[in-house]
Amino acid sequence: MNFAKLYSSYELLSEAKDNFTELGTEYKVAINATKGSEKEKQLAAQIISKFFKHFPDYQNDAVEAIFDLCEDDDMSIRIAAIKTLPSFCKESNKYNARVADISAQLLQLEDPQEHNIASSTLLQVLKDDPTTVLKSMFKLINDKTTELQLREKMLKFILTKVKTMDKAVFTAELEELLLTEVKSTLQDCTAEEYILLMNYLVSSKYCNTITAQQELIDIACEQIEMDQKFNPLEEDSNNTDKLITCVKFILPFFSAKIESSKFILFYCDQVLSQWETIGNLELGTQYQLAIAQQLAEMSMYCGNLETPSTQIVQIFDKLKMYMPYPSEDTSSTKMPEFNFSVVESLLFTFHRLARQSPDFLTCDQSVLKDFRSRLMYFSRGVQGCLKVLNLTDKEKIFSPEEKKVREMSPKLLNNINTLIKDLFYQPPIYKCNVSLSFKLETKKTNVTKSPEIGTKRHVPIFFESNGASNNKQSKQSRNIVGEKRIYTPPSGKFSHNFHNREGNNRFWGGRGGPSRGSRGRGRGAYRN
Repeated sequence: MNFAKLYSSYELLSEAKDNFTELGTEYKVAINATKGSEKEKQLAAQIISKFFKHFPDYQNDAVEAIFDLCEDDDMSIRIAAIKTLPSFCKESNKYNARVADISAQLLQLEDPQEHNIASSTLLQVLKDDPTTVLKSMFKLINDKTTELQLREKMLKFILTKVKTMDKAVFTAELEELLLTEVKSTLQDCTAEEYILLMNYLVSSKYCNTITAQQELIDIACEQIEMDQKFNPLEEDSNNTDKLITCVKFILPFFSAKIESSKFILFYCDQVLSQWETIGNLELGTQYQLAIAQQLAEMSMYCGNLETPSTQIVQIFDKLKMYMPYPSEDTSSTKMPEFNFSVVESLLFTFHRLARQSPDFLTCDQSVLKDFRSRLMYFSRGVQGCLKVLNLTDKEKIFSPEEKKVREMSPKLLNNINTLIKDLFYQPPIYKCNVSLSFKLETKKTNVTKSPEIGTKRHVPIFFESNGASNNKQSKQSRNIVGEKRIYTPPSGKFSHNFHNREGNNRFWGGRGGPSRGSRGRGRGAYRN
């Protein structure tokens, strides 16, 4: 193709005004020029876009030619082609779905300039025809061959940009469509996608009804696979991560109207029985803390259990693991390391559920005597920690993390003391009501959103033999339990699926699909 000939065609088209009937050949020259030199491709893109509406018979060929340029090896040509895409939709809405599909796939371009232009193009089409664009994007998202990175970029685009749309555009019907597509995508998603989608749902008006809250709880049940035996060591999966992450989002939905009994049974019968195994996992102690805290929160809304002693004994056994029996060496003044954070949660859960079986401790006096010895010994550790906190130099400068620990420590320790006092009545009573210390801090900081990946967490409070409050957590562990004091997956932890797309075996394992280059599907693959 000769550039001079192409430019001559451009001049003829520009001078035609409204008489384009006999200039189809010149427009066809521009379409063919998309296979020419760099300068010809750039000029051809301008011609195709500018005179697109005047040549309906050539529109399909014109669009295909521009799509080819969107995959060109030269970035400047790709950018020029991407910028023309909205003009096709402006002239004919029949191209909206295809332009949306191409623009969505271009979101995976690595160059910031290209990515921004693709994003701008997609947003423009989204505002003009939101229903078509959303359906097209979710069709691509739910395509089994779509790469994970592209899926996540599209979901982030949708859930971020839709919120900024004018209410006149984002109608109730469109919101209903988005909710339907989001819930459908939840059925087969990766861990990161689950977090992204649930964050959207729990922050939307959708969750204002009991019916919707129950629906999300049911989705979590399905993802956790509560009808199967819990196995923290399942190959190619991390069931503990999945459990904690799923439950994190539905915790706020439990109430007097939505009981947590099913989850209490699962945690007590299936999860606590694997306590030592969970503790041996990487980050196992943080998993245990998160599980204990979730169990404590859910215990507030537990309905009547058929055999409550069966569940209570599991909590009781774990509680004794963290409440050592007093040393026989009465001359020793050293105290063991106490994990106050886990004890507060387990003791709170025990105190709540034991109301359904008040004779649990009294049916065997030797059990009660042993437990009270442990409680008394642990209470000494609580008093020692409170004393240290009161004696610490108030002018000492603490790090932000240390300040958080010190601010919540008194409430946590007093909670433990209050619960222990009830258990020393004759017989033990279960009447006091305390507010969990980690929930109070959440309320104090006005946290309204689920913690993001990588958010700093509060450090579990320990009491060491030197009589000082201390934490031994690694830097890595500080990114585990989020602002709500619930486990949050660390950044980069997951590249896995809840479901295996190739079969029906659901797991926190790898999502299928062929590997592709940095721009996704390779040449010619943007078009379906």
